[in-house]
Amino acid sequence: MKSIRLKTQGEVAWASSEQQFTVNTKEWRYQKPVIDEGKCKRCGICSLFCPSGCIEKLEDFYVIDLEFCKGCGVCARLCPHDAVVMERDQ
Repeated sequence: MKSIRLKTQGEVAWASSEQQFTVNTKEWRYQKPVIDEGKCKRCGICSLFCPSGCIEKLEDFYVIDLEFCKGCGVCARLCPHDAVVMERDQ
């Protein structure tokens, strides 16, 4: 039996025993999350529940890796401070 290695933390991947592909999701996303730093209380709920793992804490604030964000809106729906909003992606 061959082992399968999946990527995590912001990388979306399909794995087979022969090869692995990484998909840049910004190509098909129609909306993107934007964090209002004034409203953000740095609670980390957005990062914890992001299914893509593309939100991470850098020093005192959170950043979203838009290369791998799917635009699902989970972060915006779960933010208790309404600091994350979804905007149309151009």
